[in-house]
Amino acid sequence: MKRVDQLTFTRFAMILLVLFYHGTGSYYMGFLDFFPFSAILRSAPTAVSYLYVLSGFVMALVYFKPGEVLDIAGYWRARFVRIYPLYIISFILTCLYYYDGLFRIKPQKFIANIFVVQAWIPAYAQSFNYSSWSMTVEFFFYALFPFILLWAAKQSSRKLVWSSLGLWAVSQTLHYVLWMRYYPEFRDFVLYFPLFHLSSFVMGVVGGIWYLREGRSSTHDARTILVLLFASLFLIGMYTAVSSEVFPFLPHNLQPMAGLLAPLMALFIVALALDESRLSRAFLHPVLVNLGETAYAIYILHVPMYWLYERALTDFGVANPQSVFDITFLPIMILTGFVVHFYLDIPLRKWLKKLVQATAIRVFVFDLAVSLLTAFFIFKVRFPLLRDYRSFQDMERLVIWLSFLLLPAVSLLIGACRRAVLEKPFLQWARVTALSVTLGNTLMAGVVYVVYLFGRFENFPRSIFLYIWVIALLASFLIRWMFSAFKTEIPSPVIAVESMDGAGKKTA
Repeated sequence: MKRVDQLTFTRFAMILLVLFYHGTGSYYMGFLDFFPFSAILRSAPTAVSYLYVLSGFVMALVYFKPGEVLDIAGYWRARFVRIYPLYIISFILTCLYYYDGLFRIKPQKFIANIFVVQAWIPAYAQSFNYSSWSMTVEFFFYALFPFILLWAAKQSSRKLVWSSLGLWAVSQTLHYVLWMRYYPEFRDFVLYFPLFHLSSFVMGVVGGIWYLREGRSSTHDARTILVLLFASLFLIGMYTAVSSEVFPFLPHNLQPMAGLLAPLMALFIVALALDESRLSRAFLHPVLVNLGETAYAIYILHVPMYWLYERALTDFGVANPQSVFDITFLPIMILTGFVVHFYLDIPLRKWLKKLVQATAIRVFVFDLAVSLLTAFFIFKVRFPLLRDYRSFQDMERLVIWLSFLLLPAVSLLIGACRRAVLEKPFLQWARVTALSVTLGNTLMAGVVYVVYLFGRFENFPRSIFLYIWVIALLASFLIRWMFSAFKTEIPSPVIAVESMDGAGKKTA
């Protein structure tokens, strides 16, 4: 499928609105701080909705291939490799900002962010990097997309359009009722719960399928395309401005984030994809395309970068740090996004792709889950009295940290989760597994002991680490035995895509 690169820059434009909304571009906003631009520049929640629609459109362009099959597990691995590396880097940077109180943060909140499920738990939706709640939503979309594609391939284009509009209408009605009754009491649920954003993604998927089936293969009047393009953009902009500053009783600010304007956004995206005017050719300029490519890096890193940079200006005694921040942060963030995307994220993705292909992912995930759950529960079991347990809570949180960072690193380094190792006879994979678990837990105990020697903890309970080692070793053997006995890494199920044309006629 040929890339539709004129859409790429729009992603950067939307991320720019997010940065403005989060207070990182006040100096530059000052030049346009008058109606209607003032309202549009603060429309980041609407911009987030646009990104969900665009995500669905692009997913459809890449993966909707009638007559072919979709490797579901391969698709999920590709999405994981695309999103998770920078996500976890942003998480670590956020933890660096909170370093002085990190041990006081609830382990549940920490685990929810590691597994990118924080938006499903309203109390944790804005924890750590507060902008990363949207990654929970994206991973939810990625999990559902193969099945949405399977259903959509069997429907006519007309039915898809009407179904997406029906889902959108139901979703908007439900969200509006919840907003009127439960906002702001249940703010984090109403705003960030992934289900409320699904209609935006589906609208984008349907737009992408229509474009592939009928849009790109038909002759369209260039003027009509331009009219639809500018009309949809005008209506989105005018509604945003009017609802924010003229008729505030209309849904505005955070409320449209649930996809209120998604149909207009889908129309704009499809029109821009079909457009061949000077506007689209301008958007194809390499500089603009590259800016669009850096959008995810800018988005996921801007909150911890904001906090760390603001603290650094104050700690280094910079004169008038707020003014320096207002002028310098936005260009620094854009430059950082460019460098991170092209010189860190892309090489990291290539390396991780090779690693994932060589690793038994299910085994690795089970190992990680066992490590985290053991670290989470072992202190409660070992110290049933609340008074005793509280004295070890800081140590518990350090152990959870190390279970997430250190133990998987040792496992990958030694190769305990490599398919080539797990397919060998019992004694060979058992020896590698025992070495990995023993070395990893020894290093973890050593790190905790060093922290204890520096006076951070009152005591060093050796039995804790013995229990963790025994549980991890037994669980690791059981997981690998199941892998060997039941062949859990057999080729993933595939979807046979059967399509219909616009008239409802089946095609191979």
